[in-house]
Amino acid sequence: MNLFPFTRIWMQTATLQCHSNYIVLAMIFMPDKIVFLDFDGVLNSEKYVRGCKEYGVIIDPARIILLKQLIDATDAKIVLSTAWREHWDQDDKKCDTVGRRINDLFKQYRLHIFDKIPSLGCCREDEIAAWLRNHTPVKNFVVLDDRFLSSPLLLGHFIKTSNYRNGLEEADVKKSIEILENRM
Repeated sequence: MNLFPFTRIWMQTATLQCHSNYIVLAMIFMPDKIVFLDFDGVLNSEKYVRGCKEYGVIIDPARIILLKQLIDATDAKIVLSTAWREHWDQDDKKCDTVGRRINDLFKQYRLHIFDKIPSLGCCREDEIAAWLRNHTPVKNFVVLDDRFLSSPLLLGHFIKTSNYRNGLEEADVKKSIEILENRM
């Protein structure tokens, strides 16, 4: 549970004002473990989507339960790296219908989205790198995606799911926990 939703504001204040007290407080509240999260091929699966009668954001409950296990085990924060991030904002009032649906789904499972990577019009790896540069100190991170991401920055931090066939699986969660807890 994020007791300090204003962390990002404090971090920006510390950066702008460079006052030592702000910097210390910002470093205390900045999350040290991050899960960069794609949706398609991670939080859904071919079997679930085929049987689903709804439209829009389709998230397989079995996959989000596995994500919850990962977050609960590591106390990591979720940063959206999915293309669906364009619909989401930290301020629920700025979300469109899809973004509000994402928030509602995550709240059902007591999950909180901390942030999203910037949209720079380049590859996802560079957008993740930009987020990491702007949000220090992050001690560890894992990237969950169904596409192969080939940046050297991601070596040892990347979990490629089984594409759209199964989405996130228990083995992916176990490996993610090992990465985030430095048990490799």
